[in-house]
Amino acid sequence: MFSSFSETVPVALVALALVLCLGVEAWRRASSRARDAAAEAAAHQAALEAARDQNWALAEREERYRDLVQAQGDVVLRKDLAGRVTYVNDVFCDVFGRKRGDIIGTAFAPDLPDGETPRMLGSFSGLALPPYRVRFDQRVLTAHGPRWFGWEEFAIRDEDGKLREIQTVGRDITDRKAVEQRLAETLDEAQTANRAKGQFLAAMSHEIRTPMNGVLGMTNLLLDTKLTPAQRTYAEAVKHSGEALLSIINDILDYSKIEAGRVDIAEGPLDLKGALESVCELLSPRAFEKGLEIVAEIDPQVPLRLKGDDTRIRQVLINLAGNAIKFTETGGVILRARLDAYSYTDDIARIVIEVEDTGIGIDEGALDFIFDEFAQADQSHARRYEGTGLGLAISRHLVTAMGGSIEVESAPGRGSLFRVSLPLAAVEPALPRRETLKGLRVIFLEDRPVLAASLARSAALAGAEVRRAPTAEQLIEALEAEPADILVCPIDTAEGPGADIVARARAFAPGIDAVVLLRPQDRDRLPALLGQDGNPAMFPRVFDGYLVRPVRASSLLARLEALMGGVKPARPAMEYEPDPDEAQGASPQWNARLSVLVVEDNDINALLTRTLLERDGHRVLLARHGQQALDALDEEGDAIDLVLMDLHMPGMDGFEATRRIRALADERSSLPVIALTANAMADDRQTCLAAGMDDYLSKPVGPDALARMLALWSRRRSALGLAPEDATRAKLA
Repeated sequence: MFSSFSETVPVALVALALVLCLGVEAWRRASSRARDAAAEAAAHQAALEAARDQNWALAEREERYRDLVQAQGDVVLRKDLAGRVTYVNDVFCDVFGRKRGDIIGTAFAPDLPDGETPRMLGSFSGLALPPYRVRFDQRVLTAHGPRWFGWEEFAIRDEDGKLREIQTVGRDITDRKAVEQRLAETLDEAQTANRAKGQFLAAMSHEIRTPMNGVLGMTNLLLDTKLTPAQRTYAEAVKHSGEALLSIINDILDYSKIEAGRVDIAEGPLDLKGALESVCELLSPRAFEKGLEIVAEIDPQVPLRLKGDDTRIRQVLINLAGNAIKFTETGGVILRARLDAYSYTDDIARIVIEVEDTGIGIDEGALDFIFDEFAQADQSHARRYEGTGLGLAISRHLVTAMGGSIEVESAPGRGSLFRVSLPLAAVEPALPRRETLKGLRVIFLEDRPVLAASLARSAALAGAEVRRAPTAEQLIEALEAEPADILVCPIDTAEGPGADIVARARAFAPGIDAVVLLRPQDRDRLPALLGQDGNPAMFPRVFDGYLVRPVRASSLLARLEALMGGVKPARPAMEYEPDPDEAQGASPQWNARLSVLVVEDNDINALLTRTLLERDGHRVLLARHGQQALDALDEEGDAIDLVLMDLHMPGMDGFEATRRIRALADERSSLPVIALTANAMADDRQTCLAAGMDDYLSKPVGPDALARMLALWSRRRSALGLAPEDATRAKLA
């Protein structure tokens, strides 16, 4: 029994231990499951909290979006692919007076006022391609009356890029449209006023130029007659006043063209050297009248031929040089041109043109506004120098239009320097420098420093050995110290006649040649100075050659080369200057004598034109209007060589008369017809040419301009009135 107990106890203990182990494992597993459940519950709780946060954020964003859409004041609607409305905002409901429940699920198109082009809002048209947006303005009927809306439509797509809806946003732009309408009306009124101003200026120009032509023309004829000194003074005062008035009219017309944007820049062949020299010659009478010199200097590096607007460049030069003469009392004006830079890639030359004077100068404060419209350096009511103040403003506009720039350097009492820089295409390069005067010794009497310095520089560039003497005494001293081959001297100096100074110089340098500088009006003194006034033994040669001021560099070199080779003029008419344009002050005389039909309704202008023509030996027929001109052609058509045609006349005007002439079935249709009119606006010349006229002269017409025009057409026929097969044969005789 004890044995059985002893055997039973261990078994029980083992069983108990086993039970205990199983209980511990079960407890451990239960504890693990409890911990997992708790963790899972915590995770679920966290996910729930995150979902709640997301729902809150989503609701907040939706509310913010809804508030934004409602508050922005724009009409918003969406349509599905079937064109049914899926969403509208409160602004839409207020604007169109519709309830949201009534509009959702229906097709919507706003009512339009009469005359407006219908267009379906929310259509797919134009949304298939980038930028996937369509914008347009439309006037629609709303609950508050007709209003303008600027609509913007864009496509809404899902994550796969498929089109889901179309959203349309409309902004009320009625106020903007009203402003645009007012601006358009204001612009139209301004353009109408501008056209009226242009028509007024054209009419006033014509009405003023017509009597001005008579005033200036008759005054010139009066000055050609024998007058007492007092009468000549009065007549010259009338002439100068008329020219001043004409200059003011021209400035105002030029400015009106620029202000209206009607100035075109025409690219064409440009001889810059010729332009500078011709401007000097044109303005020389005005300069000589004040005792001034005007000279042109061209850098040898400037290309021989350029491309630019010759007319506009000359206009700028005339404005600047004329201004310089006006504000200069002593000394003179210099026009210079030099090459500043050259681009070999595109053959563009940067040319600098300078106009320098020895005048009164400009105050520093005035330099800031000197190029402004109607600006005057002297703003006082008692200013000494009158003018419109438009010349420099016009020059600035023209230079800017040509792609250039303009600036000024000046100081009171030290003169002014206007500098124009222009980019011009180079067509023909400068000629190589030639020292054709190498070895020649030339001395200049510097009685007129501006002129003498310019001539000396030209001679030095050609290789001459140059000296200048400010006075006669210094001239004699210079010749005593070192002889010279040629003396260049003015015809009259501050120390007396140039002939006397030459005589004194030859006492110290017997073999020296002398060249006299004279004005065009001094030509009648040449026979005595060249030893041709009577017996050469009694009137020996004083000068060996002469040059007419303003002197071209080519004329100076030609004269010096001729004397260097021993050639001296036999008579005054044998000039060595290659360009006859240096002769100023006398009307050109032409060999051709013409029969001219003058069509002019103004008695004074008809008398003036007739007098100018008959004075040059032409035969004149007068007609007061177009029909009389046609009648004259019927009677003497074969004998008439040329027609001078006014434009505005009673009955048949000049345009209709010209068209009738061109329609004639015989040789009379090819008569040259020259417009002779007081019209001077930008389009007048083209209007005349388009009407069948061959050329154009603007009143007041000077005798030189009229003579040149007649010479140009004296041996020509118009190609405008010929049959096409004959037009190619219309050439100079």
